[in-house]
Amino acid sequence: MGNVQLEREDICVMRRQKGFSEKAERPAMTGRTEVECLMEVYFGTNFWDDRKTGAPLDKVPVHGAAEGDMLAWGNRKVRIPAVYVGQEGAVLDLCICVSLPDISEYMEKWKDREYQNLSDEELEQVENESPFGGHFDVLLSLDEARLKGTFGCGTVWNPLLPDRDRDPETETLMEAYGCSREYGWVFHRNCFEWDRTPVLKPGKLECVLVPRKQSVTAAHFVTDLSDGTWDVSGKMGDGKKQERKIQLVHPVSGDTYILTILSCEAGQREGDWGDPGSDLEYPSHYQEITYTVEPDIAPEELTVQDCEREDQPRRKGAGDNDADPSILVSSTVLVPMYAMEGGKSPNVRSAYSSLRFGPVDRAEWRAVFHIKKEKDFQIQADLVHCP
Repeated sequence: MGNVQLEREDICVMRRQKGFSEKAERPAMTGRTEVECLMEVYFGTNFWDDRKTGAPLDKVPVHGAAEGDMLAWGNRKVRIPAVYVGQEGAVLDLCICVSLPDISEYMEKWKDREYQNLSDEELEQVENESPFGGHFDVLLSLDEARLKGTFGCGTVWNPLLPDRDRDPETETLMEAYGCSREYGWVFHRNCFEWDRTPVLKPGKLECVLVPRKQSVTAAHFVTDLSDGTWDVSGKMGDGKKQERKIQLVHPVSGDTYILTILSCEAGQREGDWGDPGSDLEYPSHYQEITYTVEPDIAPEELTVQDCEREDQPRRKGAGDNDADPSILVSSTVLVPMYAMEGGKSPNVRSAYSSLRFGPVDRAEWRAVFHIKKEKDFQIQADLVHCP
């Protein structure tokens, strides 16, 4: 079945940035209600796209609006109000119901925090805890014909936000799909292309929601070169540096892993990098550690990351602490996260700190598990076409 990647939202503030600055005129109603006109779905467009070209897709209802039509997925309730089909492909809409107490508790916890001031670890926590969150991929088959996902989008209806903060497109979805205003709602739209012959009158739908992995920090540790040693546990009697071991507990299985730091050294990226001819300079100093993990675990399931972000680019000739806040360019670590130097054991991994303008003597790290907390959720439905 096809796979579609959903766009990431800033669920902390639970608002959406519109992709288009100008709105087209409302479509002519020609005897239909305004909601019916606004809910015409065209292939390749999101909830807010007014660029409607070609013919609208045919709507095929799937689940009704009654509470009994909702499907339980863990602690959430979901339903597919409709799938839209045409020669170009299919569009699937998905509604997820969110309880009011969960929304209230979440907003109360994070109300005094400024989104832009949150660390990467805090952003992960915000995303993991959000009742509107839960990123997943969508797989779709119609009459056992798999489709290829092209893109997805999402929006939120939050009953605790003022009316002025609710966009008209989400209000249209609420009305069109009969969603109760006693709850919060997440709306997803997923676009698919036919892999083979179009199925314009499908009789059976199969959809699988595949949760993405979440990042969970298991431990923090510090490496410091400023006193001539990175190993806070000291040296052994023969003068050899003692390996440092850190115990990690998997947040789902409860299994214990031992992360052993083998080495730590400062490094610098050679040469200039960035846009040729630019008057910006970029940080080049970093700290590298090598380590092993026992028992073995895939590198994509456990990573070691710097807790601090990179220094921002600055104008050439500026002072050490003169990064220009108006420069919205991200300095990216270009050294590979899992580079294996010649002669290293394949079980030895490397991690690199964020880039700095000066030597990186001290770095605070975090060990992060990337876990899948929920099982895949399969939805099957027999389809009935409206005359």
